[in-house]
Amino acid sequence: MMKTIKQLVWGLGAAVLLAGCDQETTLHSGLPEQQANLVMAALLDSGIACHKSPGEEGTWNVTVVESRFADAVNILGKAGLPRRDYQGIGEVFKKTGMISSPSEERIRFMDALAQDLSRTIAGIDGVVDARVHVVLPENDPFARNSLPSSAAVAIRSRWDADLTDIVPSVKGLVKNAIEGLQYEKIMVTIFRDSPPKR
Repeated sequence: MMKTIKQLVWGLGAAVLLAGCDQETTLHSGLPEQQANLVMAALLDSGIACHKSPGEEGTWNVTVVESRFADAVNILGKAGLPRRDYQGIGEVFKKTGMISSPSEERIRFMDALAQDLSRTIAGIDGVVDARVHVVLPENDPFARNSLPSSAAVAIRSRWDADLTDIVPSVKGLVKNAIEGLQYEKIMVTIFRDSPPKR
């Protein structure tokens, strides 16, 4: 009888200890469901158990075991997840007052254009993240010489993706999206991630 009680106490103690070891912590919260699914897929592919639970206002939270938290953060950092929340032209062009100055409208337009292009390029296979910087000089319509528009594209690629072949296509995409932009005024730079440590 005494032996059975000791075994029971030992078993309960071990269960509590294991439960403490398996305690989960929130890795990301407030994610749209698609982003939460992408985060989970990347973690599960790397052998890290995770769970998704409903958050506030239709968002989702992703949790992992505390002992794998650092691994999970590193894996998601390499994968560029969760992806940046790009704003579209409609969101950027929201007016806060009755009247916007021409300068405000111009800044909003350039920012919206850059974000739309960034989102499109970030969706290309092998691209982890992309940023587009657009320069549209405010030229005087009566001036004899005008400054040309230009654009710079920074692409972060997966370590195993060679994206040099898509540079002309990216330049063509940016050129056709920005009125009056010349092909030679577009610079595309690719930064490849380091391979994972074995």
